[in-house]
Amino acid sequence: MEGTFQTYCSPTSNYYYPAAKNFPKTVYIFACVVIIIFSILSTVGNIVILLALRKCQSLHPPSKALLCSLALTDLFVGLVVLPLFTADYMTVIFEIPEYYCALAITYGRTSTFIGAVSLEVITTIAIDRYLAFRLRLSYRQVMKLRRVVFILAFEWILAAIWTASWFLSVSFNMFFGAIGMFGCCFTTSLCYLRIYCGFRQHTAQIRQQTDPEPAIDLNMAQYKKTVNNMLWIYGVVILCYTPHFACLLAIFISGINESNRFALHLSAIAIYFNSFLNPILYCWKIKEIRFKIIAILLPLFNYFSAVGG
Repeated sequence: MEGTFQTYCSPTSNYYYPAAKNFPKTVYIFACVVIIIFSILSTVGNIVILLALRKCQSLHPPSKALLCSLALTDLFVGLVVLPLFTADYMTVIFEIPEYYCALAITYGRTSTFIGAVSLEVITTIAIDRYLAFRLRLSYRQVMKLRRVVFILAFEWILAAIWTASWFLSVSFNMFFGAIGMFGCCFTTSLCYLRIYCGFRQHTAQIRQQTDPEPAIDLNMAQYKKTVNNMLWIYGVVILCYTPHFACLLAIFISGINESNRFALHLSAIAIYFNSFLNPILYCWKIKEIRFKIIAILLPLFNYFSAVGG
């Protein structure tokens, strides 16, 4: 261990209370209101998504397991990470420095753990889509549910080990975190790029055929739709993470100061906005999930309409 909690809350840390309290309390109050709203909406939205996925029989089980894991991370954000974030800011609003450091570190380690799992799962989804494109008919024989569940369990354990390594060596944790982040983003982007190039090649081959098989064309159209859905999810993740990455880059270039330390904390709100957006994306882009959500919510709507009437 490199030291006590107070060591991790030194002036060179992101969790330095004197720097945190220098900013107006109105900013913290506004942030808390936004975070609480996101927490409620993310929790409810992802519970509904998990219930809908449980009822979806038409989705390929390994693909459903991947979406369930992603929805679980978003649910964890709403149930645990955002309340910890709020509690951390409350210690600044009500000036309780003795609890600030412990809460800040608990929130920080929990949020990085969930962020790591989310990034790993999104990368696995991209690899899954690439394998579906490359393997075609043999894909379902290779991507078995048990294998995917094992991979997901390994990713959760790996993220937990990496998160815990912060207490042993902050520099080690940050170094391998940066490598892992770059590796996941590079792999995901490469998979979708290869799929795109494959689509173009396939389209060119179809045009050269005088009598293409309708079944193959239909399967490819369905696959394109699935990839498009996953690209939307990946694109929204990149969009929500960009402000945080920009703040980390600013800290790396110019060193940590009060302004970029505070900006780093606030930019996390954009990341958590992703946990609220994902259920909307699932409902909008994936027809099977949309129908199951309607089937879940319609009886509730009818019940409350009857009670209200």
